[in-house]
Amino acid sequence: ADACVSAGNTGALMATARFVLKTLPGIDRPAICTTLPTVRGHTRVLDLGANVDSKAEHLLQFAVMGSVLAEVNGIQQPRVGLLNIGEEDIKGNEQVKDAARLLTSSDLNYIGFVEGDGIYLDEIDVVVCDGFVGNIALKSSEGVAKLIRHFMTQEFKRNLLTRLAGLIALPVLRAFSRRIDPRRYNGASLLGLQGIVIKSHGGADALAFANAIQVAMLASGRPSRRETSALNYARIIGTGSYLPEKVLTNADLEQMIETTAEWIIARTGVEERHIAAPGETTCDLAEQASRRALAAAGIEPADIDLIILGTTTPDHVFPSVATQLQHRLGCYGSPAFDVQAVCTGFVYALDIAHRFIRTGAARRALVVGADTFTRIIDWTDRGTCILFGDGAGAVVLEAANEPGIIDSRLGADGRYKELLWVPAGVSSGYDQTRQNAAFVEMRGSEVFKVAVTTLKDIAEQILVANNLTVADVDWLIPHQANRRILSATAKRLGLPEQRMVDCVRIHGNTSAASVPLALDVAVRDGRIQRGDTLLLEGFGGGFTWGAVLLNY
Repeated sequence: ADACVSAGNTGALMATARFVLKTLPGIDRPAICTTLPTVRGHTRVLDLGANVDSKAEHLLQFAVMGSVLAEVNGIQQPRVGLLNIGEEDIKGNEQVKDAARLLTSSDLNYIGFVEGDGIYLDEIDVVVCDGFVGNIALKSSEGVAKLIRHFMTQEFKRNLLTRLAGLIALPVLRAFSRRIDPRRYNGASLLGLQGIVIKSHGGADALAFANAIQVAMLASGRPSRRETSALNYARIIGTGSYLPEKVLTNADLEQMIETTAEWIIARTGVEERHIAAPGETTCDLAEQASRRALAAAGIEPADIDLIILGTTTPDHVFPSVATQLQHRLGCYGSPAFDVQAVCTGFVYALDIAHRFIRTGAARRALVVGADTFTRIIDWTDRGTCILFGDGAGAVVLEAANEPGIIDSRLGADGRYKELLWVPAGVSSGYDQTRQNAAFVEMRGSEVFKVAVTTLKDIAEQILVANNLTVADVDWLIPHQANRRILSATAKRLGLPEQRMVDCVRIHGNTSAASVPLALDVAVRDGRIQRGDTLLLEGFGGGFTWGAVLLNY
């Protein structure tokens, strides 16, 4: 067997596991560890009942195991704290004080004592305690969650008016109920063993025990194909991007069309853009970005079991760019396909990949946005040629037991097609396409109005649905359409522009590549850190739009 899941007696499970599997070198006692929700993510708490008489040395071992687990989940330098009755150094019994001294002199990122309420306030990544204290904290939390649900049910049933209010708020109430349902966090790992052992609550029902099984399957690298578990998430483990070597500046454009560099900057905020070289294809750009994302994730192409690529400018009518990218990377057999949603292409692709992982249909996905958009630009049209550039961006998504991607929303409205389109293709206007005369046409002022309103609305919708506000967003990464749209969107949301990633000055509008390009730039220059809450937004021809809310 790859793992053991038990709802039986904790002591018996502990003794059997130690006898059969043995402990890891340097570990005296295994510890029960679970993941609990916080205001902005999750934290890990151990021990939860395996060791009621732990010594200071054991608490240090628990801290090491919890810290390693957090790092595996993508948290760099996880914050470690000791659960105590106060934050002052003089508080606590001698066991806790001795453990604090050991942790202070260790290589861990120990931040000190943490009180019970700090478990849920995103102050800590790993909470360490003995099994007696941990079990009481866990059971108390479960009881409070049930009490809150009971009180809310009572209040909404109080009279006809409150019942009507309850019906209106039903989607939000259901989402809230799921988030605080202890069954969805059932399944605690017994750390410190040479094998995978998951402890389920003794009174677990079918849903709770299914979640415990899901934890075991994720730990063993065998994700379930069921989406019943709240622990089957997708998180970004690597980013990459690529820009063609050739740079076209506003000064260059002054020599090509009737314009000035100052006018371009005032209208668009773009100072330069990258242009694919003759013979350089969308797949070429996508390959470079993908290899950088894989390197950042620390995995090989063979580890990828899904490729989704957003583009409007494929190398061929068919086959897809994604299949050609798969061939170049040498990871054959798994699904690979393109998504065409113009500038929202990457956001659409990310949403789809997220759902593949949530259902267990994929373990690791390569998601790419790539376009050679300048190939469909009329270089005599001042309204469009000043805006666009070429590029590619990519991310690697991996199944995880905590978000990751928190939520995603997509939308479209085909009534607006002629505001931003190429009025020729294959089944319509093919002669124009064959003559290389199929170019982007745009009614800029009308696009601006719809784009700003839509980007504001979808941001507010996804935040409200997840009980968040703009203040909870560390970084907004919108489609890099032009500077005026970016500024107007931030202003309407009430978001300081200092918390918006803006690369339009040096990239221009790279269509489906713009969001992953901006994400990779901000990750690599250090602005975006692990644990940050990000809101990605796309808006493109069609019209199409989408948003992805995630914990990086």
